[in-house]
Amino acid sequence: MEPKAFLDLAQKLSKEEKDEASLRSCVSRSYYALFNIMRQFIDTNVEKIHKSVEAHGEVYRNLFNCNVSEVKQLAMALNDLRTERNSSDYDLELDKFKNPYNVTILFVKARTAFNSFERIISNGGNRKHIKDGIQKYKSSISSHQP
Repeated sequence: MEPKAFLDLAQKLSKEEKDEASLRSCVSRSYYALFNIMRQFIDTNVEKIHKSVEAHGEVYRNLFNCNVSEVKQLAMALNDLRTERNSSDYDLELDKFKNPYNVTILFVKARTAFNSFERIISNGGNRKHIKDGIQKYKSSISSHQP
């Protein structure tokens, strides 16, 4: 399955469904589309990310510290969307996910970040620069561990 399928489902949920569960699911699927394309890039180009709850932070830290400013911004968007995804999945008392407008804003943020990341990594030079930056970051943190 391609990460874009989650984005397509999120778009469908945001446009066709207006019940709160669907809107909350839109937020969740939007986040996972972005998370999975970023994770897939790291898995393919650097090293496999462990399939655990720590993977979310690991993807964020790797991209945030890869020394590519546009990718750093996208990593921050991922982190923001993760916070929203956690709220949509676990904070059932929150009312903000009842409002389709609020959810659409989060979907657009995820779609924009997804498309930007996809555009960036479609260039071989960019892929190499990001890969090298992640490897340098990983090397620097491993050299500081006892």
